Order: sequence, then structure tokens, then C-alpha cells
Amino acid sequence: MGVNKIQKQFNLVLLVHWWTMHGREEKKMKIAKRVQGMEYAIRDIAIVGDELAKKGKKIYYFNIGDPVNPAVSDFETPDYIIESLAEAARNGYNMYGNSLGVHELRMKIAEEEGRRNGLNLDPDDIILTSGVSEAIFFVTAALVEDGDEVLVPGPVYPPYISYTKFFGGKHVEYELVENNDWQPDIEDFKTKVTKNTRFILLCSPNNPTGVLYNQEFIKNLNDLAAEHDIPLVSDEIYDQILFEKQNSYTCPVSTLKNDLPIIGMNGFSKAHLSTGWRLGYMYFHDPEGRLNGLKRNIESLARIRLCVNVPAQHAAIKTLEDPKDHTSNMVNKLWKRRDFCVKRIAEIDGLSTNVPDGAFYLFPRLDFMEWDGCPWKTDKEFVLDLLKDTGVMTVYGSGFGKYGTNHLRMTYLAPVDVLEEAFNLIEGFLQDNLD
Repeated sequence: MGVNKIQKQFNLVLLVHWWTMHGREEKKMKIAKRVQGMEYAIRDIAIVGDELAKKGKKIYYFNIGDPVNPAVSDFETPDYIIESLAEAARNGYNMYGNSLGVHELRMKIAEEEGRRNGLNLDPDDIILTSGVSEAIFFVTAALVEDGDEVLVPGPVYPPYISYTKFFGGKHVEYELVENNDWQPDIEDFKTKVTKNTRFILLCSPNNPTGVLYNQEFIKNLNDLAAEHDIPLVSDEIYDQILFEKQNSYTCPVSTLKNDLPIIGMNGFSKAHLSTGWRLGYMYFHDPEGRLNGLKRNIESLARIRLCVNVPAQHAAIKTLEDPKDHTSNMVNKLWKRRDFCVKRIAEIDGLSTNVPDGAFYLFPRLDFMEWDGCPWKTDKEFVLDLLKDTGVMTVYGSGFGKYGTNHLRMTYLAPVDVLEEAFNLIEGFLQDNLD
């Protein structure tokens, strides 16, 4: 074969390769509007942190609320819970399970909700979910269509926004008032209820502020929801992680003790240190049967996704039968870590914070954002610069809605010595950039 012929064939190969690569780029695939522009600040910031870590930067992972991630915390899943999972797998619980959940576990959850919160639930009132995230997805999928509204606390946990948007709805934030210890403003709340409101979402203790809603607000909320015939959806995943108020806490449903339909959501990720197992549940407090249609349709959704992790469900049965002291031990450690962080923030010029009642988040205000000559235009700019300079990874407050602007969220899951290192870095960074 002649040299010219070989060259022509090589050129043809190059041309085909170029057309294959560039032609594909030009023919853009149509992407559904429902997924365009989706954001999740908590994990989006981790992309930057991971790239820095690859280059050898030491990262302090205060962005994500995962108590059993060794990069984040020193807590571990209790051995007996891990052994229960292994035993379930060895005993053959590796097949598909009931779409609504293992019946024995649903019985145990009903008993636990009765013991801790005074709820009178039947196992059929409970559906197991892949974490509380799936419970939120189910409720939003079943209730929200184009133009519908969901009332959420502001600052707001980002998935509440994203799921509402995904189904064509609009999230409306009711204000948590920072100078009133992040308690909800009932008067502001009243102005946010409209004919398009499909449900009201509660999160207490709250993510990201750590506030525990006071009983006055819950009772006022009850009257308003009843007046407008709007169901309440209560995210209670942090209900066992409480500090000073742990002996006086009652969940919203047990506080109300009435016929208002309420959907509760909880799980095993936080209190029982098993985040990666993705095991949650939702319950229907519905004395008058007004949620029967909603529940049937959510059950249909649950069947479509087959089932929740079956070995983990059997391990959860053991967890509820024999709870031990891992939750209380964790709470006691977190309490000390919270107090250290609050004290340390008070010592840093330009930062201030409220004292969280529970969970494991701080939501300090970036007071310096309002100072003359502040070098950052947004809280996101500050958080990114802080991460790149010091390795301290937090989450920008504006990622938690309009009421989160000029704040940041950080966890206090790490041991005190690690927290101290990080706060020293934050203080030094601010001194270098604000002097």
C-alpha cells in the first residue's frame, strides 16, 4: 500500500474521530426542566473540598451531618447493631421484602412512638423508607403539582426546596427569627398560608439552626392548620439529640393531641448511628381517616421502588428491642462540643451565634459581611475562600434559603481538639483578611 493511500486512510480515521466527538457535542440531549438547576449546597461544596484533598490539602469536614463518617467524627455504629445486620444476612434475609416494611419492625416502631411520644399507632400506619429523604419525596410526590405551594421553615433544609421544585411546586419560607432564638414568627406564618398551600413542614429540632420550636408556636400552628384544613408534615429525625430541653421535649403530634392529620418522619440514621444504611420511616397520625387516600397512593409509590434494605430492617428490630446507651453517650459528647463551639465563636470578632437546642449544627451569623470594606460579596464567596485557604469546609447560609443569607452552617461532630484547630484557622483567616 502506497504512502499516500495510508495517509489518506489515516486522515479519514481522524476525520471520523473528530466528527464522532464534536458531532455528539453539537447534538445536545434534551434534559427535563424538572432536574435543571438542582442544587444541594451541603454536598455541592464537597466537590471543591474533594479536589483540594486530592492535591494534599488537609480538609476539616464540617459540612455534612454524618456522625459515623471517620473524616467527620469519632462516633461509630455500635458493634451489636452491626452484628445484628450481619446475623440477618446470615439468616437469609437477603431477598426482597414487603414494600411497606418488615411487619415486626413496623410493630416495634409503633410501640416506640407510643412509649416516647404517646402516639396511638398501628403497624399499618407506618411505612419504611430509604431514609427521611425518601419520606419527603413520597409526600411531595403525592401532594404537589404545578403551582402548588409548600410552607417550609426558613432557613430551610435544601431538599425541601428541591423536591418541591421537582414536582412543579413552589416553596414558601416562614421565618425563623434569629433574634428570638430562631423561633418561628406566627404572624409571618399567617401571611404565608394561601389557597395553594398543600402542606406545612416542621423540622424540630431544626436543621440548620438546631432550634426546638416552642409549644406556643405549635399550638398556634395547630389552630391555623385546622382552620385551613392543611396537613402537617413533621421531620423528627433529630428528636433524640437534645441538650438542656431533653426532659421537657414532646414531638409536635403528641403536643397537639387532636384530630389534625399529621405525617411524621423519622429514622435510624442519626440517633442510632447508621447513616449509610438509609433506614427511615413515616407514620400517619390520622384519627379521622382523612389521610387514607394519600396513604394508599404513597403505598403504591413504595411498591414501585420495591422495598427498603431488608437486613437493615431486621437489625433495626434489635436496636429497638435493646437500645443500650449509644444515643445518650453521643448526646453528652455533642453537648460539650456545642458548648465549646459557642464559646469559641463568641471570642472571634465578626462572628455570632445562637445556642442550638439539639441536633449537631451551628448556624453562626457572618457579622463582618455588613462591615465597610468586607472583601466578600456573598457568604458563598467567603465559605469558598475559607475552604481554599484553611481547609475548613462549612456550608454557605444562602444555600438554606433567603433567611440563611450571611450565615454559614457547620457541624460540631468532631472531637474538641479538632474543633479547636479549625476555629484557630477561622480566626486567623478573618484577622488576615479583615484588618
